[in-house]
Amino acid sequence: MPYSLLLFDYDGTLCDTHRAIKHSMRRTFEILGYPPPDETLMDEAVGRGLLLPEMLLWLHPPGTPPLPAVWVNTYRAIYNTESEELVTLFPGVEQVLVAAAANGKESVVISNKGLPLLENSLSRFGLRHYFSLVLGDTPDRQLPLKPDPAMFTQVIQPRFSAISPGATLMIGDTAPDLRFARNCGIASCWASYGFGQENDNLPLQPTYRINSLPELLPLLQ
Repeated sequence: MPYSLLLFDYDGTLCDTHRAIKHSMRRTFEILGYPPPDETLMDEAVGRGLLLPEMLLWLHPPGTPPLPAVWVNTYRAIYNTESEELVTLFPGVEQVLVAAAANGKESVVISNKGLPLLENSLSRFGLRHYFSLVLGDTPDRQLPLKPDPAMFTQVIQPRFSAISPGATLMIGDTAPDLRFARNCGIASCWASYGFGQENDNLPLQPTYRINSLPELLPLLQ
């Protein structure tokens, strides 16, 4: 069916942030005086779509105290100053956004990443003007992040009140994205080229599956 409102995840859907995330993880552990986490564990943490504090806590060395705030703050500082330049676009991103705009679609980024970083990254790639709205984590955030539907029901729907949930499509690569779509009562598209694994995502029965972003183009006609 035709979709009028496209909700795009950022990490693993629009942008390949895998190298940037792992670099930030290694450097965070190094600066705080711990051996770097296992590569396989880092890949798994990224693939699960965990929130940053959850990811750091999951990789946190056993036997150490509960995760203090310095871990998150150190990671974010490293990502902003060292890792952002490692981020690349997935093939076909601008092609899809141009087609969406040409066909009168509204495009939104909804991510659990920090909002200032999202804005800076999209601007760096020259993509910010394609999006009517960019939603991410902020220090004064009042609403829970994905997969909770609050961002959709309390921010997106009021902004695009003329567009029904049935004409809305969530495109994302991990289970939190697909759960978000299910919780919102909207269609979902699993970006299997991203970070998520089949055994986490296929049981959530996404409406569509794409192996590259340009495969989304027929849904934009």
